[in-house]
Amino acid sequence: MSDSEIKRERAVYTVTFIGAISNLALSLLKLLAGWFGRSTAMLADAVHSLSDLATDIVVVVFVKLAAKPRDECHAFGHGKFETLATVLIGVALFAVGAGVLYSGLGKIHLVLEGGELARPSWVALGAAALSILAKEALYHYTRRVGSRYNSQAVVANAWHHRSDAFSSIGTFIGIGGAIALGDRWVILDPI
Repeated sequence: MSDSEIKRERAVYTVTFIGAISNLALSLLKLLAGWFGRSTAMLADAVHSLSDLATDIVVVVFVKLAAKPRDECHAFGHGKFETLATVLIGVALFAVGAGVLYSGLGKIHLVLEGGELARPSWVALGAAALSILAKEALYHYTRRVGSRYNSQAVVANAWHHRSDAFSSIGTFIGIGGAIALGDRWVILDPI
């Protein structure tokens, strides 16, 4: 392996490790904030952050496979493994989005049928704000490394960070609306 390939692999592992540690910390923070802050939206956002942690693992494994040299069965090398990692990250994004949608629709249905939801607290709102800032910073850092080292998997992982920032914006708006507008608008939390 050449010096540039070693440098690339180290950079990919470093950015992915930083993302994984951040995702783990954010997942735990969001889970606690969702539980103690009585926010279904924050709990769903915690699940989304856990999916980021799973895709970080996919990136590390598939970049390692893609770095293997050519052999008899792979005359052009193993670079397609990074493309496969990109596809898997896309599928994970879709699956998590569908799960969050299903959970939110269930809570909305509950309210429409006359059920009640607990009003979220400022703890959940603060966690959403922190998540937006952290995930956007991770997006920029990860995308820069992915572009510098021409890694499709790292760039896809950067976009996964950004999707988490966007979902946290929706979470922030829903929680903030439920807090600011009162009990009649608690439905904004799962929306």
